Amino acid sequence: MKIGIIGQKWLAERVFSELTKEFQVTFVAASSADDRLAEAARGAGIEPFLYNGRWLSDATPVEPLDLLIAAHAFVYIPAKLRAAAKWSIGYHPSLLPLHRGRDAVNATIQAGDRVAGGSVYHLDDGYDTGPIAFQEWCFVHEGEAAEQLWRRALAPMGAELLVRAAHYLSAYDFLPAADQECDAHGRGATAARLHNHRYPGLFRSSTIWCKKQPGLAEMRDFTSGQI
Repeated sequence: MKIGIIGQKWLAERVFSELTKEFQVTFVAASSADDRLAEAARGAGIEPFLYNGRWLSDATPVEPLDLLIAAHAFVYIPAKLRAAAKWSIGYHPSLLPLHRGRDAVNATIQAGDRVAGGSVYHLDDGYDTGPIAFQEWCFVHEGEAAEQLWRRALAPMGAELLVRAAHYLSAYDFLPAADQECDAHGRGATAARLHNHRYPGLFRSSTIWCKKQPGLAEMRDFTSGQI
């Protein structure tokens, strides 16, 4: 399976490092030359497209992709680039449709939410508006700041969900897509969360984001402070 990754900092680098273990990453777009994703790509022999100051209008994968992933990209991904992949998804650190936009984690704290979460969604022409593929949740600790919530739970959650979405696509050749807004019968994004747990071998319980679990220590090594 051929994958493209657009993003920056710890989250994008983590997703890249995990996916290159089992899949072929053939396209990378990073925010700057010294970004962690750009450095990881060059280390793997991939010359990254640098979109800082030029956006993605000129970005073109050298070959068609099976999956395009936006991981902490903070850049609009145009239809032409999305069309280069059979599937295109992104991660947003909220339980969409709640708290769309760049300041989702701050908005969660400012709203006084006791529950937060992350969404893997299908990219479309809007901003954080596409159908939901997978969602997970976590508790917000009392007195927790936005940066703490991001580092403790939402960044690792994003890496986990994006990597597992790629494995899901590889195994089943499709990705779920549920409307963000529920209809009169209650169908919508909630269905995407329930779908996660129909496949326990692929998706872990949401409790992994609320307490320490064996095997997740490497997901919580944020000593660089560049998440």
